[in-house]
Amino acid sequence: MRGRELLRFLGPLFAVAACGYHTVYGDSAEHLHVVLLRSLIPDAVASDEVLSGVRETLAREGSLAAGEGYPRIEIEVLRADEGSEGIAAPSTALGGSVSGVGSGSGSAATLMQGPRARATEVGLVARACLVRQKGGTCERDTGDTRAMDLVASDLSAGAPLVTADLFHHRDAMRDVGRRLGVRLAEHVLGIPTASDESIGRER
Repeated sequence: MRGRELLRFLGPLFAVAACGYHTVYGDSAEHLHVVLLRSLIPDAVASDEVLSGVRETLAREGSLAAGEGYPRIEIEVLRADEGSEGIAAPSTALGGSVSGVGSGSGSAATLMQGPRARATEVGLVARACLVRQKGGTCERDTGDTRAMDLVASDLSAGAPLVTADLFHHRDAMRDVGRRLGVRLAEHVLGIPTASDESIGRER
């Protein structure tokens, strides 16, 4: 097969192989620093996970720069949301037993008195934008962006399970922070993403 004929044959294949998503802004070669401008939540680990999600996404796209120079993505972690889902009565939470009857003050039943949520909805809200130089304007503002998760509670009796719920909550907040960071970075890079997240939507 001659050279021209070979190129004519392979040309469409190369074109197909090159297909894929492209960022809206078309400047993926630009390397961006990542800076936490402020955090209004007490959970420093969750804030760090937001930054980690942003950095991981930039690194994946070949757009991450080390340090805190310019141009950079400035991040504000604005709010942590938490709410109860499916409140259970004491008898339901304890599998049909009556709490506090015939037990000492330190018993598991006493510790479990009162209604308890079957699950806790946890979420984070943050925003980010691109600043190209010191004192520069805020570009590609993401607006308030939210990520969330639903953490199931262990309704069996026993004090150690309360501690287990606390660990599950912390893990969920870290996961939410990481996913939120990914979505912020994708927005700044121009990769389509939703500005809000609800139960049953993207994870």
